Amino acid sequence: MFFNKFTIKDYKCFKGEQSLLFAIPEEGKFGSGMAYIVGGNNSGKTTLIEGLSIKDKRNIKTSERINGADPEFYLYENDVVVRKNTLIRTESSTIKEDPQLDTKDTFEIISSRRHWTSTANNNYSQLGESFASVLEFANRQNNLEVASELRTIEADNTKYKEFIKLVQRVIPEFTKFAVAYEDNHYIEYISNSGIRHKTELLGDGVITVIRILLQLYVAKPNPIIIDEPELSLHPSAQRKLLKVLAEYSQKRQIVISTHSPYMVNWEYLKNGAVINRVVKEEDKYSHVFSILDFTKYDQLISSDNWKMPFAMDEVAKEIFFMEDGVLFLEGQEDVGLLKKEPVIKNVNIFGYGVRGKDNFKFALTLAQDLGFKKVSCILDGGESEKKIKEDLESIFSEYKIIQWNKNDIRDKKVYSSAEKEGYFDEDGKKKAEAELDDYDSKLKEVKDYLVP
Repeated sequence: MFFNKFTIKDYKCFKGEQSLLFAIPEEGKFGSGMAYIVGGNNSGKTTLIEGLSIKDKRNIKTSERINGADPEFYLYENDVVVRKNTLIRTESSTIKEDPQLDTKDTFEIISSRRHWTSTANNNYSQLGESFASVLEFANRQNNLEVASELRTIEADNTKYKEFIKLVQRVIPEFTKFAVAYEDNHYIEYISNSGIRHKTELLGDGVITVIRILLQLYVAKPNPIIIDEPELSLHPSAQRKLLKVLAEYSQKRQIVISTHSPYMVNWEYLKNGAVINRVVKEEDKYSHVFSILDFTKYDQLISSDNWKMPFAMDEVAKEIFFMEDGVLFLEGQEDVGLLKKEPVIKNVNIFGYGVRGKDNFKFALTLAQDLGFKKVSCILDGGESEKKIKEDLESIFSEYKIIQWNKNDIRDKKVYSSAEKEGYFDEDGKKKAEAELDDYDSKLKEVKDYLVP
């Protein structure tokens, strides 16, 4: 069972009906089953997750109902309602779930609070907590018994090696672990240097990785919601974890609520991952803006941009996390020079520019689909740019389109370059083996030195 939509209505900050869209896994496409929930603090992301986990017989507070309306929570498969949570009657505060989903079909929620308490006696400082008992948000589902599952893995040599190998994809120094006991169960792991680490000394990031990867390894059929998987993780570890999640999402629906651009990947979005941006307008009611199809922005986000590989990196992906008021500029020089100007120091500038005048339409379409209300762009001067300005104004009448009087952000002299010979041709295509000379040997030198 793969869900395609969840709707929430008249609950807390959601007035009227709002939809959260899910991605459908597709074998062979990394990231195809991942759906993102993004948005600012206090925008309503947590309320969406809470709504997904509301169960039969849950009581709804009067203060949680908007203007006395009846909250509704519907879950859809192929646009057909498969679970409906509503009040028994208007006068009641009790939720009735009809029909009730089988446990294997309900969401497994890994909350951002991934700590476990321990009564183990030791002299270590308490930097992290161990895996004895899971602490979860009220009313959230999490049916994975962490300590029990880890003991099962520990008892099976094949599973033990498999799980170690999985964790090493994110934490390379993780070589062994044990479920130890001292008044209560806790975890210790042994790094490749042979040093033992109790969970009381583990950084929160290590606990995060083990907890999330355990959920994947157990391979239950349930869809998963992971609240802020990036917590306490270095950016490189975030990227590695995302790659693992993307791999598993080919068969399992994975929902990620995140504040980190390192947890978003353009390739996965083009493979079918979904973005749900939650926006609270006038600090009162929240709306969800979703993007299912990223192909219409392909010219903007194309990964085949070897001349400017940084142009759509984490700085550009901040578009999913920005507050309203976004400025789009043509190129990296515009961004670099205008960021110094005090008059626009509080303006959200998109990435390193949109990489050329022809990309403004795709950039503004992306902003529009993400629900941005206040957006502007500045084009260079010139007749061709004037025509682009007119076209943009006709399409995006709600946004501010501006054009410089001068035809570039800075003075530029006529440029000519001496002919040079390289390992790739002028179109960026790698040359034939016979023309590569020392190319392979020099790369092997780098690999042998940096990755023994």
